[in-house]
Parts: sequence; structure tokens; C-alpha cells
Amino acid sequence: MSFPTRIRLLPILAIWLSASCCVTTPKPKEVLAYGFDTPIQAFQSFVVALRSDLPHYEYRCFSTEFKARNEISRGGYLMFRDELLKEEPLLRWALQKASRKPEHYQLKMGPDGQRALLTVDVSGTPLTVLLARESYVSVKGQPEDPMGSAELWVDKTVGSLEREQWLFPMPSGTLGAQAPNPNRDLDRLISMTIGREWKIEDISIGGAVQP
Repeated sequence: MSFPTRIRLLPILAIWLSASCCVTTPKPKEVLAYGFDTPIQAFQSFVVALRSDLPHYEYRCFSTEFKARNEISRGGYLMFRDELLKEEPLLRWALQKASRKPEHYQLKMGPDGQRALLTVDVSGTPLTVLLARESYVSVKGQPEDPMGSAELWVDKTVGSLEREQWLFPMPSGTLGAQAPNPNRDLDRLISMTIGREWKIEDISIGGAVQP
């Protein structure tokens, strides 16, 4: 089973003729479920962020490939988002209507387990979401301001944790982890997080996408 390298995000909502339905804010349990551990959770996290009007959290839901293809950065996402919502005013409505019932989800995994094709029912119309699994590392240290939040020293996506030596085998057969010296005082180190997460690579609605 193979997956398309990309699905065009624009235009995706021309099939709707009315935007009469309002967008409701997410429930607390939906907000607390924000994360990227599974393809479905990653998609729902984007829905929650969009319904909450939190662009920064929306931006985090997209893959590195999506951001590079659309030439958007964290700072430039607002402009991209505003243009998208202007051209496709029914986007909020469509994602609001996306069913959250498990029986309305169809998930197909790629052969290597690193890509997934998620089909979600939207009032009888399929919403197709292509997702990719990415590796990441985050290193935080104590802030200069004692009343401030942890300072983000390293925040990056890496193509292969093992290849770039974020993870390495130990003689005992277990797995070790390390981060390159971020040129900081390691006595101020708070945390180092290394993991893999699912991110949205593209979204399409209506037309069929063959896996």
C-alpha cells in the first residue's frame, strides 16, 4: 500500500453552499486530549485548536513537509491561516461537523508505519487527512526570569533519532539518549524530551484519494 506524496489543501470546501452552522468551543476534556500520539489524536488536536481560535496550536499540528511546501514559519502562519479562511470560509464549519464517533473513522497505515491515511465522515462527505510520523527533540532550561516559564533551548524535528545520535544502543541492550550541548549551563537543565509524533501533511475533502 502506497500513499500520495501530497494532497492539495486548497480548494477543499467548494461543495458546501451554506455556512449557517456556528462553531462551538471545545469541551475541557477535548482540550486536555490535545496531543500527537496517534493519527486520530493529531487530527482532533487540530480541530480543537481551530475551534478554540489558537493559531499557535494549529501550527503545531502540521508536519515539517507541509510547512516547507507552503513556505510557512511559526511567525508567518497567521498570514497563511487568514488567507486560507478567507478563501475557504466554510473550513471551520467542516471541521466542526467532522464526526468524533470512532465508527466514522477509517484509518489505513502505510507499510513502514510512518504515514497514515485517515478518512473522517463530515455529514456524509469524506474528509481525507494524510499524516506523517516525525521524530522530535525538546530541551528546556531554567529561565532568567524566576517568575517565567521554562526556556526552550532546543526545539526541532529530526529525520532519524538514531542516525543523528539522539538515541543510541547501550551495551546492556537498553536505549540511551543524549542531546548535543546547546551551549548552556547544564546545571540549569530542566528537561529533555525525545519522541515521535503524528502531524498533518495535508487535508482534502470530497474527491476520493486512492491509497
